[in-house]
Amino acid sequence: MADQTSANEVIRALNALYQGTNLEEREQANAWLEQFQKTTQAWTTADAMLGTSTLGLEAKLFAAQTLRNKIILGVSELGEQGALSLRDSMVGHLRGARGGAQALITQLCLGLADLAVQVGSWTDPFGDMAGMFLSDAQSVSCLLEFLAVLPEEFLNERVVVDGAYYSQRSEALLGQRAGDVIKLLVQCLQQPDLHGDAHTRVLVCFTSWLRHGDITLAMVQDTPLVALAFAALAEDGDVFDTAVDAVCGVLYETRMDRDDDAEAARAKDVMVEQLEQRLAVTAAAMRSEASDIDPERMQGLCRVFTEAGEAWVDRIVRNVGQFEAVVAALVDCMRLGSLDAVGMTFAFWGLLADRTVENTASCDPARRTLARVFEALVDVAIAHLKYPEDTLTAKERDEFREFRHGVGDVLKDCVRVAGQGATLGRAYALVAAGIGEKDGDAPQGTSELRWQDAEAALFAVRAMGAEVSPSENTVLPKIMDMLNRLPAHPKLRYAATLVIGRYTEWTHEHPQYVSFQLAFIADGFKERTVAAASAQALKYLCQDCAVFLANHWRDVLGFFGDVASGTLDAADVVEISVALAHVISAVPAPDTALAIEAFSMPVGRELGALLQQTPIDTRAVALLLDRLGAFLRYVHIDDNDAASQLMARIVGDAWPLAQAALERVGGDSHVSESAAKFVRVLVEFYSSVLRLVAPQIIDAAVLAFQQTGLDVYLWLARRIVSVGHTLAADETSSLQLTSSLVTRLCDSALVLFRTTPFSDVPETTEEFFRLLERAVEAAPAFIIQSPSFALVFGASVAALDVNHFHAQSAVLRAWAQILSPTRRHIRMMRDATHTSYPVATIVELCTEHGLALCAKLLLGLLRTFDRELVPEAADVFASLAAVASDGPAAAAARSEAPFVEWVQAVLAQVPDASFAPAEKLAFVQALADAVLAHQWPKIKVLVADVAAVFWRRNNAQS
Repeated sequence: MADQTSANEVIRALNALYQGTNLEEREQANAWLEQFQKTTQAWTTADAMLGTSTLGLEAKLFAAQTLRNKIILGVSELGEQGALSLRDSMVGHLRGARGGAQALITQLCLGLADLAVQVGSWTDPFGDMAGMFLSDAQSVSCLLEFLAVLPEEFLNERVVVDGAYYSQRSEALLGQRAGDVIKLLVQCLQQPDLHGDAHTRVLVCFTSWLRHGDITLAMVQDTPLVALAFAALAEDGDVFDTAVDAVCGVLYETRMDRDDDAEAARAKDVMVEQLEQRLAVTAAAMRSEASDIDPERMQGLCRVFTEAGEAWVDRIVRNVGQFEAVVAALVDCMRLGSLDAVGMTFAFWGLLADRTVENTASCDPARRTLARVFEALVDVAIAHLKYPEDTLTAKERDEFREFRHGVGDVLKDCVRVAGQGATLGRAYALVAAGIGEKDGDAPQGTSELRWQDAEAALFAVRAMGAEVSPSENTVLPKIMDMLNRLPAHPKLRYAATLVIGRYTEWTHEHPQYVSFQLAFIADGFKERTVAAASAQALKYLCQDCAVFLANHWRDVLGFFGDVASGTLDAADVVEISVALAHVISAVPAPDTALAIEAFSMPVGRELGALLQQTPIDTRAVALLLDRLGAFLRYVHIDDNDAASQLMARIVGDAWPLAQAALERVGGDSHVSESAAKFVRVLVEFYSSVLRLVAPQIIDAAVLAFQQTGLDVYLWLARRIVSVGHTLAADETSSLQLTSSLVTRLCDSALVLFRTTPFSDVPETTEEFFRLLERAVEAAPAFIIQSPSFALVFGASVAALDVNHFHAQSAVLRAWAQILSPTRRHIRMMRDATHTSYPVATIVELCTEHGLALCAKLLLGLLRTFDRELVPEAADVFASLAAVASDGPAAAAARSEAPFVEWVQAVLAQVPDASFAPAEKLAFVQALADAVLAHQWPKIKVLVADVAAVFWRRNNAQS
């Protein structure tokens, strides 16, 4: 009666959820059902619902899913006999579901498979199920579904079992039964009353066992299974998709492995020969029907050939003639219009190029054959680079941009195998054709040219650059000579400018092109759509060819003045400032100082004037700070006293400007970023010049954060701490500077965090704790023994509640920096090794805040920490265990460490429905044993494993 009452409640809730119209009632029904699934009563209620013939599919599906989830997350609740009784009941439900809805059959099979994985007393699932489900076609379909999902459930991360048990169980249920499964599958194929759908299920089951790795090629080479899979490639719909999976599974198993024994290697050789012949037939059919094949079907065939190519890449290099049909089919796949299908092949071409270069010489016949393949691939690849005629959406544009970079990688592979002359020659010919030239003649018919053709070839030239030698003297000169003859189209100008930027190392070896390229780049600044490419190209040209531009620095500076005052974006202006820094670095003495002064002084004067205005143009201030900062960052003066003295004066004059910017407009979003980056350049690259004003820098950073609360100033403080040892004349002074900066910022940050939840200011939280981590690492004694550190310690405990990934990571890393060294120094003290580390302070704080810290860490591991951060959090948890249990204060205070008691108190807060009492007890006992044995690494593994099980149990979806 109780089960019936509960079942009726479940059915009412399901009706409200799926048929109700009131949103609030539907949400309440969903919450009730989720809670119901966690109850002990759900076992019997769901089982009873499955046995009720009058219930509809929706209710039975819910019941089957409920049983499966409970099996995965709590089968231990049933005990051994209870689990076997449930198995028998579910087998009965499965027999009753034969011929019915496939969704219900699948859920029941999944539940039975999960029982098979976890219940060791079910000794022979394969034999038991085969004995009950081979009587008729409908029964066989259920058996095949069970066998198909069984290997998959061994890989289901939600099913948590002990590692040793997993290995033993996997071997018993899969490894020792793989041969029997193959025999059964063959038997199914030979039954005359099984056709169509059953054959598809045979393939699904076959593929599942292949993926798990239990079926060997020797088991299948004399069976009709491979032939069945290839025959199914001629079918449509789900049958075709299943066949693709099966063929790819077989192909994957043929990959060469250095651990193969002689028998396995022979089996692979035999299977490869059979598969190669079948693929040759498939390739011929694909080529003859290419125009009529459905795109999704063609994509499936491309997947088959890609799998074959990747599996046989070493064989292809050794005997390319044998696999000519496979390679040709992959070239055909590259010709398709589907970006997804073409993209599948990219990894293969990279592998083939790697193996070819590694294992063949340039004169080898195999290399020459493959070189012809890659040379032909150039035209195919460039064809895919052409922008489509139709307007692209933003999403399509991003996808096409990413696709073009993939094609670019293929073009690099082409250069590696076919050689730079042949591949660049193909691209050059296409550029020439695209602009109507023939053999270098003047442009012909340019009014009817498609810019897409020439732009694609120019993109290809740029993409190949990484594999082209700076000494190339055959094709690149022709390409560079042709750039000035390109039609006046912004897309072509943009692409050509990027080509120049990509080949500046080549230009260094061919300086006769510097003047032309500089003029070409300069003209690009006149077009707004080309300006970004021009700025980038100028930066690289100045970086790699500075020695050839040094004597023309006045011209470059004048040109910069012209474009900087125009309509360039701020980022482009900064790029050009970097370019100028490279050129001026190469200016020979005595003009070096003059060149530096010519750039920096006008910027400084303009910045000073702006800071005197009211109101202040904050964008202009930010840009000038960025320009001057970029110049100071990249200009390098060696063995030039006059220039060095000038730089010292410039830096000395620059600090008051930065100080004024921080004081007057440091709260502006543009100025704050630029000013912080500018000060960072000063302290990281010119610290010795600024030692006298280091206290002013500290004061300015603190004041800026106090006045604005912007996290960028915490970032700046971290950079200052990282170079603090260079800002002072001796170590003590350096540590005092660091301590002054950090403790004052801690005081200010604590004021903010008292009124604002950490999760409301995740960026500030992240930067504060990254600063704390760096400060404790740099000056542990000064920071930890400062008056405010006890408050910081308490705030750090509370900060573990922050719900943003990067902020969580920063807080955990700070805790690791606080506790891990303490743990290490406690061990040193135990070994009678002297240490000045403030161990006692940390141990005392851990004793005071230990329960709260333990609760935040353990509950975070179970519930709230991002799963990627579990290893870090588990390490902090283990360090807390070590400090609290092994520290001198703990040892003096009591004979038994408090850590285990803390854990018990925290676990008492976790509902038994989420964490069973028996499991809590086992965890605490294992933890106590590890603490007693001082096995801190074991604690890390233990708590991480418990967190993983808890998370899967309480957060996994059906």
